[in-house]
This record gives sequence, structure tokens and C-alpha cells, in this order.
Amino acid sequence: MPGNGKGKADCPEENKMTALRTTIACVVASLFFLTQVPSALAGGEHWWFPGWHRPTLTCEELVDGFHKNQTTITSATLVPAADPAPEYCDVRGLIGNAPEPGKGIRFAVWLPVEASWNKRFYMVGGGGYAGGLSLTAMRAGLNQGYATATTDTGHDAAVFPLATFAYNDPTSEKDYSYRAVHETVITAKELIKTHYGERPRYNYWVGCSTGGRQGLMEAQRFPHDFDGLITGAPVLEFTDTQIGGLWNAKSLMGAGAIPLSKLPVLAASELAKCDGSDGLVDGQITDPRLCNFDPLADLPACPGDVDGAGCFTFAQRDAVRKVYDGPRTSSGHLIFPGYAVGTAVFGPASGWIPWFILPGSPASLLELFGESFMQFMAFTPDPGPTYVWEDEFDFDRDPFRMRRIRRILDADDPDLSHLKRRGGKIIQYHGWADAALTPYMSINYYESVRATMGHRRTEDFYKLYMAPGMFHCGGGPGPNVFDVFTPLVNWVEHHIEPQEIIATNPVSGRTRPLCPYPQIAQYQGGNPEVAASFACANP
Repeated sequence: MPGNGKGKADCPEENKMTALRTTIACVVASLFFLTQVPSALAGGEHWWFPGWHRPTLTCEELVDGFHKNQTTITSATLVPAADPAPEYCDVRGLIGNAPEPGKGIRFAVWLPVEASWNKRFYMVGGGGYAGGLSLTAMRAGLNQGYATATTDTGHDAAVFPLATFAYNDPTSEKDYSYRAVHETVITAKELIKTHYGERPRYNYWVGCSTGGRQGLMEAQRFPHDFDGLITGAPVLEFTDTQIGGLWNAKSLMGAGAIPLSKLPVLAASELAKCDGSDGLVDGQITDPRLCNFDPLADLPACPGDVDGAGCFTFAQRDAVRKVYDGPRTSSGHLIFPGYAVGTAVFGPASGWIPWFILPGSPASLLELFGESFMQFMAFTPDPGPTYVWEDEFDFDRDPFRMRRIRRILDADDPDLSHLKRRGGKIIQYHGWADAALTPYMSINYYESVRATMGHRRTEDFYKLYMAPGMFHCGGGPGPNVFDVFTPLVNWVEHHIEPQEIIATNPVSGRTRPLCPYPQIAQYQGGNPEVAASFACANP
């Protein structure tokens, strides 16, 4: 319309209402468009106004150009492609300030060249007391086109071995327990947005052992960080695991010590009693709970209780009983579940090594972990390196003095309703022959989630798979190589609920289905070496 020189349109009186309606419609349409821009960007779509450019930084520009989340980028290096890995930007940095040498949250983020990026984020966990970047584990994600990340959880293990980083340092305790992972997630997503100009469409966590605990901690404390999580053999009750390690060490001291030469006898005795408990004699124990193995009665006793080859004294049989029974107070109260029958499986290695017995060392690996925990994390103030657990730890008193560290470190909250509401998924697995972390810890936690949230509601977003004959996070005589990540992605992105997962033993070639708990693989006839001869059913 021609103007009137005063910024107003010339229009007849009768058209004013029509013009008003048109203006309102235009404003509403514009507001709708503007509200869609952020959500479209979050979904990876490219909505740009004329003249706008994506706010991206090249790999080299990230060092000086990234200014978010109190982060210092220490290096950003373009790494050439090396099949199967694409070309990628290797970003290293520090979150916050390093209060002293060896402290501070360090991280690595790998950003595939944009043409290779699958629009997704993949973060990996650590192991033990962490203290290093899990670079090797990142490659599985990078090779598939994921932007990947890892953190050292706030300390350098070369400077602070085992739990020494936490000595009277609550900040480092929290960094290790949960904060470093969460802050790295935030930083990694900002780096992804800054480099590519868009946020990842889906976010995944993959970890085992400490990495499993970190994943469950994320699900419980920060349910918006990830859409899908793999939580393998999680040390979710970290505190009680250390108590259990000391209990085992005490049980296997002195007259209760089991020499390496007797482990094959122990393993053979376990199989002789429990192998057929599932209806098939096949050299592995499908579910140890189906067998009542009594070390006092089922292990060969030494004549006259004189220690000898191929037999066990009463003290040795009682030591095995205590390991499988779990730590108790003097009144018989169970503090923490023991280990599953079948951990001693032998061939070519025993699950007891190095967790219960460390060849060439007076202390097992679990004892070393537990002792360091008591010295530097368990109590306030921490007793320090002069603390000798054999003399000072009291199983009647001390397990109940650790409430502070349990609240910080343990990932045992069964209420996962926030994760479920936002559509998050978890796949957890644990080896039945795991001697590092009792498999009953995973089962008990899963049962607590089902009791809290309901059986069907839990199975809608959380699956647990128990792997017969598998050691800690892998290995062992049972089928121990399997893919849980692809089923997780299909569950998150395509709503395909995972069922059985096929596992393979790379040495024997045996295949078996891993079944969603509480189901187990039951033999249906045919060749017992192939998965097709089994079906998942409730025991």
C-alpha cells in the first residue's frame, strides 16, 4: 500500500479489521518460527536466517577460541585418517584449575571430520581408581563416526596411585565419584556444538567396572546427560566392595591360604557339583544360584587334616566358604554378598587371579584396593598411609562408620524414574565368574530397581544380562564376546526392545544366548555348542 508519510498505511475503515487480523496472524507465525529454531538446532536440522553463519571453530581455532565452562583447551591436533578411524580433531583440556601437580579434571574429546561424524556423542568410562584417559576405549566409538570423550576423573594415577588422591581432599573425592564425568559431558557437548555448529542428536555412555559405576551414577544424578548407557559389571557399591576385598584377604591368610596348585582342584570340584544344575553337563555353570555348593563338604578333605596336594585342610575349606558366603559381623550379620561358585574356573586362567591371589605378591589386588580405600577415603579424617588394616579394621564397627563416603561414591539409588521419563535406556551385563566384583551386586541392584519402580516399568528401559563363565568385564571359559551397544542404539533410536544377545567364546567357538534377567538359556536339544540349541526362559 502507498504510505502516508507518517509510517501508517492508507486503508479504508472497513479494511482495518482485516489488516489487524493479518498482522496478528503474521506475528503468531513469526513467533512460532522463532520458537522452532532452537529445537530444530537441537535436533541437528539447519535453520538459518539470511546472512547468518554457523558459529563453528576449526580444530586449530578451538585452542584460543573455546571459552566455556571454565575450560582450558591445552591442545587441538588434527589427526590423519587411519582405517578404520576417520580423520579427527584430538582435543585435550583441563576443566577448572589444577590445584596442585597431578590434580585437576583433564579430558580428551575426539571430533571426527564433519563428513564422517554421525551426529552422535559417545563417552567411555574408566577402571579401578581411574587417574588416566581411556584413549583405547574411545577408538570403538571414533571408528563408527561418534564424537567421543574420556576423563581422568580429576587426578593423575602416576602421581597419586590407587586412592591417595583423596587423602583429606573432599574436592578430589567428588571429582572421582561423579563430578568429573558430568563436567566433561557438559564440556564435550559444548565442544561438539562449537566445532560442528550443532549438538549431538543422541548421547551414549559405555563403561565397565568403575566405568559401569560411573554410568549408573550418571543415570541416577544426571539423567539428562545420556540417552543410552552400557553399565558393565558396575562397582556400584564401591564401599562394600572394598570391605569384601579385606574380608577375602583375611579369610585366605595363614592356615586358610590356598596355593595356586590347588585352584584347578577347586575349579573341578565346583564343576562336578554344579555343572549339571541347569540340566546340561557342558563345562560351565549357567546360574550358580541353582546349585548348593558347600566347600566344607564338597571339596576333597586332606586325610588327618594334614595339608597335601589335591586336597584341602579344614582351614582352607572354611576360607573358601567365607569367600563365597561374604563378609559378616561377629554376630553373623551379612555385610555384603560373597562371590558366585564358579569364579575359580581354570583354563587357561583362573578368575581368582589376580583378585584373590596375586602371584609374586603377599597381597591380592582386592586387598591392595581395599587397604588404600581405608587409608585415604573411608574415614574422616583419613588415617593415612600408616594405617594397617589387619591390625585396625573392625568388621563389627567400621562398615557402619562410612556413611559419608557411601553418599558420595556409591551408585546404589534404585529410583531411576527421571531417566525413564525422558526415554533413557540402560543395558547392564555381568559375568557369573567375576572375581573382581561379585555378580550378586548387579542382581541385587536390579532387583531393588524393580521393587522401587515395578517389574514391567523397569524392563521397559533397563535390562540386565548375566554371562555364565565370564570373568571381570570379559574373558573366561564361557562365551564372553558380545555386542550390547548395537541393541542399545536400536532401543534408543528405533524403539526395538532387546531380547537375547548372542555371545561367543573366541577360543572354543561356542555360542550361547545371553538372556534378559531373570531368564536363563535353557537347552532345547541338538548341538550344545551353538546358540540355536537354547531358548531363554525363566529358571
